[in-house]
Amino acid sequence: MAKNSKKSRPLLIGLLAVLIVVLAAGGYTLGEIGGTFRSQGTVTVEIPKGASTAGVANSLRKAGAIGNTYLFRLYSRLTGADGSYQYGTFTVEPKAGYGALVEALQNTAQYLEGVVVTIPEGYNAYQIGDTLEQAGLCTKEEWLEALNTHTYSLSWLDQVSDDPLKMVRLDGFLFPDTYSFDPEATVDTIVLTFLENFQRRVLTQENLDRMEEMGLSLEDTVILASIIQREAANVEEMYNVSSVFHNRLDPDSPYPRLESCTTNDYINNYIRPAYEGSAPAEVLEAYDTYDKTGLPVGAIANPGLDAITAALYPNDTPYYFFVTDITYHHYYGRTYEEHLANIEKALAVNRSYGKDGL
Repeated sequence: MAKNSKKSRPLLIGLLAVLIVVLAAGGYTLGEIGGTFRSQGTVTVEIPKGASTAGVANSLRKAGAIGNTYLFRLYSRLTGADGSYQYGTFTVEPKAGYGALVEALQNTAQYLEGVVVTIPEGYNAYQIGDTLEQAGLCTKEEWLEALNTHTYSLSWLDQVSDDPLKMVRLDGFLFPDTYSFDPEATVDTIVLTFLENFQRRVLTQENLDRMEEMGLSLEDTVILASIIQREAANVEEMYNVSSVFHNRLDPDSPYPRLESCTTNDYINNYIRPAYEGSAPAEVLEAYDTYDKTGLPVGAIANPGLDAITAALYPNDTPYYFFVTDITYHHYYGRTYEEHLANIEKALAVNRSYGKDGL
């Protein structure tokens, strides 16, 4: 009896392992179809005209409404839903599960003729507010008030400071993209759509791991990326511009101030007007990178993925300075003397185009 028990033990272990795998797979499938793994709330998904089930599944996955395109396609086929989907912009609840998603996309009553707005990379909250107001979605004042005072149920927002010197609390986290909104959407729905898009596009595990490796907080990353976005003339130069700022931020840097003219542009074009020309000195100092060491108190723009990636993966250079001419050519220098020589080069190019000055 003992010998037979020993012989059957590996078989039992093997059967148990198979059973565990089957149960785990079944649990995942049921959870995915039922929406168990997704959070509460709504997302907006756009289904192109003539989209196949595969195209519908890809759109749902991109919007965060489902987690597995293969399972959705299989579910759609087995339930006879293939070919029944409407096109347009829909607001759906991912946690409601596949059945509710299919029903919503089949029902023309759920179709919304969205208001489409495109937010370029590098726009700040004030510029986005102007765009939303022009589109008739909300007023600029409502938008800014929501960004500064309203709360949203996203755990990562705990990492965003509410420093009273910041002009707009959530500036920098409003991901630039093309959006389609229900004309009746509330300002909170609009803000949350921007924030959820930032979460999907930026807060990947790879990016979070790199922030930790670089010793950068989420907010530091976004602030730095916002300056890179405004300073660099193109994506290629973002990595060199990033290296200059990283070199200046180094504890042993001989030039500890960022000295970014884009922060001065933000002060003159947005901070002073917001205070009708008499902005508090402490607010101006908090953003003036010619006056203070390190990063400004808040982002000056909303960076795209390229600028965020450049902030996390700067080129390895010895440069502490750069200047750009009218053709958007960048000149980099290691010392202030080299920088002065580069300024003369840039000025010479500018004069050849009839521009006097940088």
